[in-house]
Amino acid sequence: MSLHADLLAQAEYLAKREPKRPRQASLRRAISAAYYALFHLLIYEAARLFVRDERLWKLTNRAYGHGEMSRISKAFVKSEWPKVFDPVKAAMPIPQAIRDVAAAFVDLQDARHDADYNLAKVFTRGEALAHIERAKQAFDDWETVRTLDLARVYLGCFLLWEQWNKNR
Repeated sequence: MSLHADLLAQAEYLAKREPKRPRQASLRRAISAAYYALFHLLIYEAARLFVRDERLWKLTNRAYGHGEMSRISKAFVKSEWPKVFDPVKAAMPIPQAIRDVAAAFVDLQDARHDADYNLAKVFTRGEALAHIERAKQAFDDWETVRTLDLARVYLGCFLLWEQWNKNR
Protein backbone atom coordinates (compact mmCIF):
# COMPACT_ATOMS: atom_id res chain seq x y z
CA MET A 1 0.00 0.00 0.00
CA SER A 2 1.03 3.62 -0.47
CA LEU A 3 1.79 5.92 2.43
CA HIS A 4 -1.34 7.99 1.75
CA ALA A 5 -3.57 4.89 1.79
CA ASP A 6 -1.85 3.60 4.93
CA LEU A 7 -2.39 6.92 6.69
CA LEU A 8 -6.08 6.89 5.80
CA ALA A 9 -6.42 3.35 7.15
CA GLN A 10 -4.52 4.33 10.28
CA ALA A 11 -6.82 7.31 10.82
CA GLU A 12 -9.85 5.04 10.78
CA TYR A 13 -8.18 2.51 13.07
CA LEU A 14 -7.28 5.21 15.61
CA ALA A 15 -10.79 6.69 15.58
CA LYS A 16 -12.33 3.29 16.31
CA ARG A 17 -9.71 1.58 18.48
CA GLU A 18 -11.32 2.26 21.87
CA PRO A 19 -14.90 1.01 21.57
CA LYS A 20 -16.47 2.84 24.52
CA ARG A 21 -14.52 5.95 25.51
CA PRO A 22 -12.07 6.96 22.85
CA ARG A 23 -9.00 8.72 24.13
CA GLN A 24 -8.42 12.26 22.97
CA ALA A 25 -4.95 11.21 21.83
CA SER A 26 -6.46 8.59 19.51
CA LEU A 27 -9.04 10.99 18.06
CA ARG A 28 -6.49 13.78 17.63
CA ARG A 29 -4.01 11.49 15.90
CA ALA A 30 -6.85 10.16 13.70
CA ILE A 31 -7.72 13.68 12.54
CA SER A 32 -4.06 14.46 11.95
CA ALA A 33 -3.58 11.23 9.99
CA ALA A 34 -6.61 12.01 7.82
CA TYR A 35 -5.05 15.34 6.84
CA TYR A 36 -1.65 13.80 6.22
CA ALA A 37 -3.25 11.11 4.06
CA LEU A 38 -4.58 13.78 1.69
CA PHE A 39 -1.36 15.81 1.90
CA HIS A 40 0.71 12.77 0.92
CA LEU A 41 -1.68 11.80 -1.87
CA LEU A 42 -1.35 15.26 -3.40
CA ILE A 43 2.43 15.53 -3.06
CA TYR A 44 2.81 12.01 -4.45
CA GLU A 45 0.77 13.01 -7.50
CA ALA A 46 2.54 16.37 -7.80
CA ALA A 47 6.06 14.95 -7.53
CA ARG A 48 5.18 12.33 -10.13
CA LEU A 49 4.37 15.13 -12.58
CA PHE A 50 8.04 16.03 -12.67
CA VAL A 51 9.89 12.75 -12.15
CA ARG A 52 9.11 9.08 -12.67
CA ASP A 53 12.10 7.44 -10.98
CA GLU A 54 10.97 6.43 -7.48
CA ARG A 55 14.31 7.36 -5.90
CA LEU A 56 13.96 10.88 -7.27
CA TRP A 57 10.28 11.54 -6.52
CA LYS A 58 10.78 10.40 -2.96
CA LEU A 59 13.27 13.26 -2.66
CA THR A 60 11.35 15.71 -4.83
CA ASN A 61 8.25 15.54 -2.66
CA ARG A 62 10.13 17.44 0.07
CA ALA A 63 9.75 20.59 -2.05
CA TYR A 64 6.06 20.91 -1.18
CA GLY A 65 5.02 23.09 1.74
CA HIS A 66 1.83 22.84 3.75
CA GLY A 67 1.25 26.61 3.88
CA GLU A 68 1.80 27.14 0.18
CA MET A 69 -0.47 24.22 -0.68
CA SER A 70 -3.18 25.64 1.57
CA ARG A 71 -2.91 29.12 0.03
CA ILE A 72 -3.16 27.68 -3.48
CA SER A 73 -6.01 25.37 -2.52
CA LYS A 74 -7.94 28.35 -1.14
CA ALA A 75 -7.44 30.10 -4.49
CA PHE A 76 -8.69 27.06 -6.41
CA VAL A 77 -11.77 26.81 -4.19
CA LYS A 78 -12.58 30.36 -5.35
CA SER A 79 -11.72 29.43 -8.98
CA GLU A 80 -8.72 31.76 -8.96
CA TRP A 81 -5.90 30.99 -11.37
CA PRO A 82 -2.36 32.35 -11.71
CA LYS A 83 -2.15 35.22 -14.21
CA VAL A 84 -0.42 33.17 -16.90
CA PHE A 85 -3.74 31.38 -17.44
CA ASP A 86 -5.80 34.56 -17.96
CA PRO A 87 -6.27 33.85 -21.70
CA VAL A 88 -7.99 30.51 -21.06
CA LYS A 89 -9.59 30.64 -17.63
CA ALA A 90 -12.97 31.95 -18.79
CA ALA A 91 -13.31 29.06 -21.25
CA MET A 92 -11.99 26.43 -18.81
CA PRO A 93 -13.75 26.47 -15.46
CA ILE A 94 -12.10 24.49 -12.69
CA PRO A 95 -14.10 21.27 -12.24
CA GLN A 96 -16.08 21.02 -9.02
CA ALA A 97 -14.23 17.84 -8.02
CA ILE A 98 -10.88 19.69 -8.06
CA ARG A 99 -12.40 22.52 -6.04
CA ASP A 100 -13.78 19.92 -3.61
CA VAL A 101 -10.34 18.34 -3.17
CA ALA A 102 -8.85 21.78 -2.59
CA ALA A 103 -11.55 22.63 -0.03
CA ALA A 104 -11.04 19.31 1.75
CA PHE A 105 -7.31 20.01 1.92
CA VAL A 106 -7.91 23.40 3.56
CA ASP A 107 -10.54 22.09 5.97
CA LEU A 108 -8.52 19.04 6.97
CA GLN A 109 -5.43 21.17 7.54
CA ASP A 110 -7.45 23.45 9.83
CA ALA A 111 -8.77 20.40 11.69
CA ARG A 112 -5.24 19.04 12.02
CA HIS A 113 -4.07 22.32 13.52
CA ASP A 114 -6.86 22.11 16.10
CA ALA A 115 -6.16 18.45 16.79
CA ASP A 116 -2.44 18.98 17.20
CA TYR A 117 -2.37 22.34 18.99
CA ASN A 118 -5.75 23.35 20.45
CA LEU A 119 -5.81 21.58 23.78
CA ALA A 120 -8.95 23.44 24.83
CA LYS A 121 -10.96 21.62 22.16
CA VAL A 122 -12.42 18.23 23.00
CA PHE A 123 -13.08 15.96 20.01
CA THR A 124 -15.77 13.34 19.62
CA ARG A 125 -15.48 10.11 17.68
CA GLY A 126 -18.14 11.46 15.33
CA GLU A 127 -16.02 14.51 14.54
CA ALA A 128 -12.95 12.37 13.89
CA LEU A 129 -14.92 10.02 11.65
CA ALA A 130 -16.41 12.98 9.76
CA HIS A 131 -12.89 14.28 9.01
CA ILE A 132 -11.84 10.81 7.89
CA GLU A 133 -14.87 10.62 5.60
CA ARG A 134 -13.93 14.02 4.20
CA ALA A 135 -10.47 12.68 3.36
CA LYS A 136 -11.96 9.55 1.78
CA GLN A 137 -14.27 11.67 -0.36
CA ALA A 138 -11.31 13.81 -1.43
CA PHE A 139 -9.47 10.63 -2.46
CA ASP A 140 -12.52 9.57 -4.51
CA ASP A 141 -12.91 13.04 -6.04
CA TRP A 142 -9.22 13.09 -6.94
CA GLU A 143 -9.52 9.74 -8.67
CA THR A 144 -12.22 11.16 -10.96
CA VAL A 145 -10.09 14.14 -12.08
CA ARG A 146 -6.46 13.10 -11.65
CA THR A 147 -5.84 12.68 -15.37
CA LEU A 148 -7.32 16.05 -16.35
CA ASP A 149 -4.99 18.82 -17.42
CA LEU A 150 -6.62 21.14 -14.89
CA ALA A 151 -5.78 18.70 -12.09
CA ARG A 152 -2.16 18.81 -13.25
CA VAL A 153 -2.31 22.61 -13.26
CA TYR A 154 -3.56 22.51 -9.63
CA LEU A 155 -0.63 20.27 -8.67
CA GLY A 156 1.84 22.34 -10.69
CA CYS A 157 0.72 25.47 -8.87
CA PHE A 158 2.10 24.03 -5.63
CA LEU A 159 5.58 24.77 -6.98
CA LEU A 160 4.98 27.28 -9.77
CA TRP A 161 2.28 29.66 -8.51
CA GLU A 162 4.61 32.59 -7.95
CA GLN A 163 6.30 32.17 -11.33
CA TRP A 164 2.99 31.76 -13.13
CA ASN A 165 1.43 34.69 -11.28
CA LYS A 166 4.01 37.32 -12.28
CA ASN A 167 2.95 40.19 -14.49
CA ARG A 168 4.32 39.54 -17.95
